Amino acid sequence: MPAYAAHAGRSVGYPVAALLLVAALLLIAGPRSSSTAAAPLRSPVRPVAQPSDDGPYRVVALGDSVPAGTACDCTPYASLVARHEAASRGSTADVANLAVGGLTTNGLLDQLDNAAVRDQLTDADLVVITIGANDFDSDEVADDACGAPELSCFQSTLQEQASQLTAAFKKVNALLGDQPANVLVTGYWNVFLDGDVAAARGTHYVRNSVSLTLAENAQIAAAARAQDTTYVDIYTAFKGASGTNDDTPLLADDGDHPNAAGHRRIAEAMQAVLAST
Repeated sequence: MPAYAAHAGRSVGYPVAALLLVAALLLIAGPRSSSTAAAPLRSPVRPVAQPSDDGPYRVVALGDSVPAGTACDCTPYASLVARHEAASRGSTADVANLAVGGLTTNGLLDQLDNAAVRDQLTDADLVVITIGANDFDSDEVADDACGAPELSCFQSTLQEQASQLTAAFKKVNALLGDQPANVLVTGYWNVFLDGDVAAARGTHYVRNSVSLTLAENAQIAAAARAQDTTYVDIYTAFKGASGTNDDTPLLADDGDHPNAAGHRRIAEAMQAVLAST
């Protein structure tokens, strides 16, 4: 636009200009109710996780060498789950890993009578438990007479363990009381050796250990459901829906414990269960 045109536009007399300005503002604003003020405009806000009113997200891990992180030199699954769940809540993680290598189901029952353990449980938001494998003697697992369907070498241990599992899960729930905590109980990918290390022991060893593991997992799951706790299927997580996947990449060199990838796999299975509940 030429400069003179702009100058001519500003040469309108002040009274007229004022009236024109008021009229323009009224046209833009439109009529306003005398009784209701206009609502302020707000930018959309994405919901975010808020910190817990009770402080950090508290996780207690119980059980044997698996939750203890033996032979891994990595972050055990309980801590991985704790960090994930705390982050989703905008909080911090507080983990009490009370798992002990070699612990049996009866040993867990005894541990739950310890005052320090009981105190930790009363403040827990999540309790994770892996227990049962150490109840069995592996000396005869390669003997074909110990295999499915009878599992004759292990029947007395399975029967004794059933009541111990029920008592342990019941005691955990009693210690939690009315606190809204989740309790996750895992099974096993194998109660004995697995992957390449197990394969080197022969076909009888592999077949019998798998049969016992399936029986053990079924027993753990039944005890968990009976006590209103949640079972987490680690067998499928490690070996696939068909149960035939080679889980060697998820195991430490001893073939007995999960490595870092194995602990991540267990944590993922737990996180999926927590998300679904």
